[in-house]
Amino acid sequence: MPNNEHYQDDIMYITKITRNVLNVLGVWPSLDGGKLIGGRVCRLLIIIIAWLLLYCVLIPGFLFWVLEKRTRIKIQVFPLLVFGFMAIGKYGNLILREGQIRRCLKHIEEDWKYVIDTDARNLMIESAKTGRRLVTICAIVMYGSGLSYRTILPLSKGKLVTAQNVTIKPLPCPGYFFSFNAQASPTYEMIFAMQFFSGLVTFSITTGVCGLTTIFVMHACGQLKVLMMLMTRLFEEQWFKKHDVDKKLAEVVEYQIRVRSFLQLVERTMQQMCLIEVIGCTIIIIILGYLIIMEWENSNRIAMCSYFTSLTSMTINVFMFCYTGEQLTTQAEKVASTSCELEWYRLPDKRARGIVLVMIMSNLPTKLTAGKVMDLSIKTFGDVVKTSMTYFNMLRNVAG
Repeated sequence: MPNNEHYQDDIMYITKITRNVLNVLGVWPSLDGGKLIGGRVCRLLIIIIAWLLLYCVLIPGFLFWVLEKRTRIKIQVFPLLVFGFMAIGKYGNLILREGQIRRCLKHIEEDWKYVIDTDARNLMIESAKTGRRLVTICAIVMYGSGLSYRTILPLSKGKLVTAQNVTIKPLPCPGYFFSFNAQASPTYEMIFAMQFFSGLVTFSITTGVCGLTTIFVMHACGQLKVLMMLMTRLFEEQWFKKHDVDKKLAEVVEYQIRVRSFLQLVERTMQQMCLIEVIGCTIIIIILGYLIIMEWENSNRIAMCSYFTSLTSMTINVFMFCYTGEQLTTQAEKVASTSCELEWYRLPDKRARGIVLVMIMSNLPTKLTAGKVMDLSIKTFGDVVKTSMTYFNMLRNVAG
């Protein structure tokens, strides 16, 4: 019998946004492990359509970038290419790591199902609410800035007339379309719609990855809070009896091992996607900073505002990952501090030795990394900003 009768509602609450986004992409894993044939076919079709939309924008854009002679235009197109490659890398990881993601979600489901008591559930809900707010902010920022870049910016330019008296209608993403006349109707409208929906897929991938990372890490933070509660209870008067101490000490050790195994699984599952996100966003921030200066010199306020919005969204996206990692590190440090403050001297010698092992495990580093290359923390976010400014100035001096 589950200890928490409302565990399904709790899981639905914390995963609702991410679940909806990843279901649209066809990559939300089924927790029961089985699906009807119709569901599998539908999922496969969604994945194929998503891949087609991604490549139908990325390939023409890459060809355009290769064939373009003007350096400034190449720089303007480069962030779109980087973002496209990032989306493909993350989407591929979401598909290939479906089994690991399912294991993480099942682990979360079991934790909610067999929660210790009401106090533990309240601590978990507190962390879950923080995670849900972070995912909501990420979704609003990504869809808001991304869709404005794919719609407002090209439409605001209006029709352009060249020196050869040729009318050009701007597209959200420039591309080389071989013998197709992208300016003729209805080809232009079809390409515009395709690029718009490709943008939706791209922004959904980013939101989904951010959502999964936040759900997993904030759940781990909630579990660490419960672990601290169990440590504190170990020396409360109502538990301070021979049988209860042994039972509670075993419970603390089991809980600690379970939390650490979950974090190791999360690290293996999300580290590559986090690395793609941090490095890719850093490159995009550098280029967008330069583009803002370019449009400032050209007095193009609409383009400048659009680039600034995209720059803000990329910065917030990196901050979300780093802030989530910082929350985990902070909570782990609190666990270590709590373990060192335990009144171990009140226990008999044999049982006091068990507390020493708990203290040693509690003081082991607990961090979320991006591909084991860098820790996700506020310090890393500061390093990203400083690195972006350094290379931005270098790019401005070379290209300007």
